[in-house]
Amino acid sequence: MRIEIVDKRNIYIFLNSAYFNDIDLNSKEDIIFVVKDFIVKYKKKLNLRGFYKVKVYANSKVGLFLEIIRIDDIEISNNVDLRVIVHLDDKIYFKTEEYDILPKNSPIYYLDNNFYCDLDSIDNILNIVEFGQFIYGSKAIDMLDNSIVI
Repeated sequence: MRIEIVDKRNIYIFLNSAYFNDIDLNSKEDIIFVVKDFIVKYKKKLNLRGFYKVKVYANSKVGLFLEIIRIDDIEISNNVDLRVIVHLDDKIYFKTEEYDILPKNSPIYYLDNNFYCDLDSIDNILNIVEFGQFIYGSKAIDMLDNSIVI
């Protein structure tokens, strides 16, 4: 698990697939259940109170990426109200400066001295994860719009 609190309104969380054993990462209902359960369990530690939109990007190899965005505060109580949106079909990319660690048989994108590869095309992701980071959502769209394929 990795938590990055950007500011009062934005939190990014990565949940490794080892965190949840018996869920189908192709089932929106299962993912929503796990995400809500996790957020309710950690709401005090994360200081969550109010209405939140939670964008979830799922990948069966590594786990779930959560973008938690505060929409509105609830001043009276400590309740958390969640709108969970699961993106099953969105691509997740691996960003690295090391070209040699990426597979040669899949498209590799280049932008700003970094190389990007679709996470699903990397067989040994657990062996190379320390050499880069994952991008998804709007960052992935921006990368695809501005990069070149090499």
